[in-house]
Amino acid sequence: MQAAPALDTVTTASVYGCLRTNGAGVYDATVNKTFVTYSGTRHDIYVKAFDHAAGSWSAAVRVAALNLTHDNAYHDYPVLTQLGDGRLAVFRATHTTSMQLYTAPTPRSITGTWTARTISTDRNTYPEPIVTGATIHLFYSHNTDLSHPYRTYKMIKSTDNGRTWSAPRTVIDSGRTADRYAEVYAFGVTHRDGRVYLTWSLHGGPKGHNGGGKNIYVAYLDMASGNLFTVGGASLGTVIDSSDTDKARVVTTNPTDLPADKTLPEENPVTVPLADGSLVLGYGVHTSTSARIVLSRFADGTWTSTTVDTSTSLFKDLVATGSGVDFSYASADRRRLLVKSWTPGGSATTKRDLAVPYSGGADTTFYANFVENRPSDLIANTIDYETRKSTHTGAWPVFSIRA
Repeated sequence: MQAAPALDTVTTASVYGCLRTNGAGVYDATVNKTFVTYSGTRHDIYVKAFDHAAGSWSAAVRVAALNLTHDNAYHDYPVLTQLGDGRLAVFRATHTTSMQLYTAPTPRSITGTWTARTISTDRNTYPEPIVTGATIHLFYSHNTDLSHPYRTYKMIKSTDNGRTWSAPRTVIDSGRTADRYAEVYAFGVTHRDGRVYLTWSLHGGPKGHNGGGKNIYVAYLDMASGNLFTVGGASLGTVIDSSDTDKARVVTTNPTDLPADKTLPEENPVTVPLADGSLVLGYGVHTSTSARIVLSRFADGTWTSTTVDTSTSLFKDLVATGSGVDFSYASADRRRLLVKSWTPGGSATTKRDLAVPYSGGADTTFYANFVENRPSDLIANTIDYETRKSTHTGAWPVFSIRA
């Protein structure tokens, strides 16, 4: 066990925001600061900065006043990243309608008035930006036909730090499948060496929109050519369509074999590439009789799975660290947050095992993201699970864990 981490409260006034495996925080080594975003009262977007040299947090800056109080406001969560010119940027989808981009006025700073622009009106949901230099690949789910249900996965691209954007391009399209599992939900989007790795499941089913889910799929986009490939390098062309879906399937899950309180078999699947060219897929999965945290490695043309916990499926995030990975997850009772390290061929070792600092009536850690560019740190939010969709008053804390 390593030395006890520093545990800070970022804010005590956040609301429910459904971040997945990225977007909560980014570290800038030039100024030695970690920047964090969160949804505050009425889902207004806030950012704060932690100065590592001074050991202190800045005052909060309100990026956007959204004033939202409807039950689906949590879908509009902000995702923080840093552009190639050093400016901090927040992407936020007005759920199933449009995409907004908020940018700081000066590089490496959150102070001042942020600009706001609508960059797409393509029924956008769930932004997932990948920034490489001046180029931004912005992936999102497209609300294609909620009645089927049916959601494709799309992308828009900027080559000038977000000033101008391409027309939307379809990346994944399962078609209107007979079993109605036709909603693409991508939980993890990562990149390395010119490849963007997409990890997704198919949701929907006979219960309708997001009523169930099945399977975990992985593929990558070659950023130079724009073509898509299986992890083994087989070409999938420019769109992963219904004829390609099974080629990208890595994990098969049963959407009907679930506990009474669950609708989805998988938890936050995400794939990260390692320096040696291999891949690691991390996820939580459960059936009616079991719960597991699993790491699967792809090397030499084969996936090899390692179960690293059999008490919970509450997987949160995964990040490459040296020759292995760090991963985070919550205990089954939601009272503890764990961070572990794993190197292929070895056992998982515990780095952090801490009691979640619940207050304000919170009882669930919904997301726990590793900080971009500083993977030893995490940003995590807490919510009250039962009232998460109806509480808009900023009742719950966001906290950080610093190495």
